[in-house]
Amino acid sequence: MPLTTLLSRLGVHRREHVSVARDFSIYSGANIVSLVLLLSTGLVLRRYLGLTLAGIWTGLEVLPAYAAYAHLGILNAAERELPYLLGARRGDDFDRLRHTLLWLSHGIGALLAAGLTIAAFALRPRIEREFFVGLLIYAPLLWTQILASYYVLLFRARQRFVVLSGRQAIANLVKAVLTVAGGFAFGLYGVFVALLAASAIQLALFHTAVEETFERRFDGTLLGPLLVDGMPILAGAVAFETIRNTDRIVIGSVLGFKALGVYSVTQIVCQGLYYLPNALSTVMYPRFQARYGATGDALSLRKFVEVPLHVLADALLAATTVLLVALPPAITQWLPAFVDTIPPLRVMLVGTYFLCLTPPAGQFLLTVHKQTPALLIALPATAIALGAAYVGAASGLVGVAVGVGIGCVVEFVGVNAYAFSHFSGARAIAGQLLGITSVAALWLAAALLVERAVPAGPSPMAFVGGWRLVVVALLAVPLLVRAVRRIHALQTPDSVDNVRAGH
Repeated sequence: MPLTTLLSRLGVHRREHVSVARDFSIYSGANIVSLVLLLSTGLVLRRYLGLTLAGIWTGLEVLPAYAAYAHLGILNAAERELPYLLGARRGDDFDRLRHTLLWLSHGIGALLAAGLTIAAFALRPRIEREFFVGLLIYAPLLWTQILASYYVLLFRARQRFVVLSGRQAIANLVKAVLTVAGGFAFGLYGVFVALLAASAIQLALFHTAVEETFERRFDGTLLGPLLVDGMPILAGAVAFETIRNTDRIVIGSVLGFKALGVYSVTQIVCQGLYYLPNALSTVMYPRFQARYGATGDALSLRKFVEVPLHVLADALLAATTVLLVALPPAITQWLPAFVDTIPPLRVMLVGTYFLCLTPPAGQFLLTVHKQTPALLIALPATAIALGAAYVGAASGLVGVAVGVGIGCVVEFVGVNAYAFSHFSGARAIAGQLLGITSVAALWLAAALLVERAVPAGPSPMAFVGGWRLVVVALLAVPLLVRAVRRIHALQTPDSVDNVRAGH
């Protein structure tokens, strides 16, 4: 099915087809290639560094993820507000806000850098030397990351995904080359310096391509409303990020850096699985805001929620079943020191699958200003993930993974059920979510049965699953076919969408 046909049934009007198809194809294509490159180099370097140093690196990577929220929700609200202002044709308000946000980002970055430096020296007697050096180098890196996040915000608001894709691809290629060179030449310290250099280069690439002129204007009166609107969004985003990082947090604090090093392979794989829905969300989110700014009608966004959920459910399930069969023998063959990551990897693939099905519903709730109810769903899910992971840590890595997986399923059910409550009744919602869950259970069970019953085959093939992989790949075909059929089943007349959208 052509992408433009899919977009019609997503509720995207025909005049938007070319730009959406172009943006998603280029953005996802360029960044998937660079993502594979970064994940591959990350695995190679972790194998070279060893379990303990790999664990230290994996633990430090949590810092940029949470530093992105140091703006206390202001940038979260601005990510919704900027494209809304453009959609509502309020250019002067847009300009005032973008000038203010630039200088705010600089101030936050400087505070983060200073704070992490002070923390590094305060903790020096109680932490490893490598961790101490990492904290010092990550301090200025956080500053560059905050500014880079702001520039990405502008690219997205302007829907300049082609330019953004090119600059991100170049930056990721530079990052891969520098980290490999630094790691093999100077070990973990070389990796740290390379990451800082790559982050600075990325910031320079963004700055030269954003094509925005900035003035020394700072309107503090704009920040109060954004802070009020953004705090629930921030809390929800932090809760969601915590679910994604709970495994690393618990393993690092309870089981130690060596165990975190073993688990780092699982973390890298699950990060890769999450990329596709994240890329789709990145392209569609500003269009959510622009459409809502133009229509003010929540029902005009219905297909942005429904169709992606069902299509992603089938497509990602196909990918998950393939990975379940292909990864264990590949890790055993090429990463033997990390073989203990296989049991938790199986569990987290399932948990990540369900977590990947939440972004469309979550973005809808943010767009229609339902961030506070969404937060009341995200916080209990996060608490469940943290509590269950800490309890599960007594059983090792698998116990942590099971605890996090439970939180992922709760998040999936809660966010999607609340989003669908704006369009459907309770019986219809239960039917949709139970249908997704039961199909996932059936196909995952089939993949595990194939793994036990089908011989692997000759050695070269067996390294990535052999005949088992072939059988599971064939089983995945009906899922992809059904994804297309779901699009047809969910189709409604274009005229209805046009009336709702005011066209």
